[in-house]
Amino acid sequence: ANSEPPNRAELRLVVNAGSILEDEDQLGLAHFVEHMAFNGTRNFERQEIISYLESLGMRFGPDINAYTSFDETVYMLTVPTDSAGVLERGIAILEDWAWGITFDSLQVEQERGVVIEEWRLGQGAASRIQQQQFPTLAHRSRYADRMPIGTYESLTTFDHAALRRFYEDWYRPDLLAVVAVGDFDPDEVEELIRRHFEHIPPHPNPRERREYTVPSHPETLISIVSDPELTTATVSLYLKRPPDVWRTEADYREWIAQSLASAMLINRLGEISQRVDSPFLDVSSYQGRFVRTLSTFGLNVRTSDEDIARAVQVLLQEVERAARFGFARTELEREKREMLRVMEQRYAQRGRVSSGSYAADYVSYFLYGGSIRGTALEYQLYRELIPRIGLRETNRAVAEWTSAGNRVLLVAAPD
Repeated sequence: ANSEPPNRAELRLVVNAGSILEDEDQLGLAHFVEHMAFNGTRNFERQEIISYLESLGMRFGPDINAYTSFDETVYMLTVPTDSAGVLERGIAILEDWAWGITFDSLQVEQERGVVIEEWRLGQGAASRIQQQQFPTLAHRSRYADRMPIGTYESLTTFDHAALRRFYEDWYRPDLLAVVAVGDFDPDEVEELIRRHFEHIPPHPNPRERREYTVPSHPETLISIVSDPELTTATVSLYLKRPPDVWRTEADYREWIAQSLASAMLINRLGEISQRVDSPFLDVSSYQGRFVRTLSTFGLNVRTSDEDIARAVQVLLQEVERAARFGFARTELEREKREMLRVMEQRYAQRGRVSSGSYAADYVSYFLYGGSIRGTALEYQLYRELIPRIGLRETNRAVAEWTSAGNRVLLVAAPD
């Protein structure tokens, strides 16, 4: 139960299956199944779901949505809880998505054109760059050949039976979760979920739900591509590592140390970007899960076409400088104060955490494991752990990033 915002509930149907599980004749069909969920189910005719929800003031996008990734498919509804029967109706929609999509042949053919158009709209410069560089990041893994949007050839020629086969193979109770967070009585909502889901039978002969890894590599992999629509160049350094799973206090402490180290490194690069002779136009970073079985720490700098080589040099030099000599105590203390300040703000606003935020935590927990800490426990851990983290831990973290193994350098530039 959560009353922020009032009179609203967040509902999720989480499917532990995405494009990584597609057979060779199913490329793009995990995403296509998601589209078909809105085109007719056992209890809702085509467009009836959207029409009904929009009649309640909900909008497609903010309140009614779904996404398909490599490893999962998630359906999302935001429904009012102050209108009789609406919450149960929302749960009934999740039930139909779980095992009642009809796949009417005419609707499949009409939606084929919609998805192909979505594929076409995604063929801009950013997508073309990604298509060329993603295989380097995914390095000889199944992920390199399973982009969720699929291929044009597959989308134009797939057989309807292959679409239904994906749904029948992977939408099954042992791979599903229902999440409900909102302004309601949780016991009543639990009973509604049981009523709508407990009768769904297990699959009589379930296929193995494999986990696919990205092979490690001892060397630095490099990809340099160009595109006529780009106006500036981007240099990205990705450092790959096992996925972050916070089960113990030691796991959390290590993650905080890595976060402090990355913040200090980004600050150094940011200071360089302010210089008059800097090769960087701007700097950004990424730290988190790349795919289910792999996390990455990424440093990205945007540069002019003429400064690419110098941008690469300065970026790698700063990473190497931090690895060899570590950080100054003043840098660490400044970042520790900033991290605590941000956490104190979150703790002060803990009563205003949205239901959508809680729902995202529960979705992540079902898909990736680990633990659900909550703002109060997280604040307590920050206050206990941050003062005890020293330069030895942060310097060790950045030193691990500089080995040539599992490192990828990407350059994207104008033609």
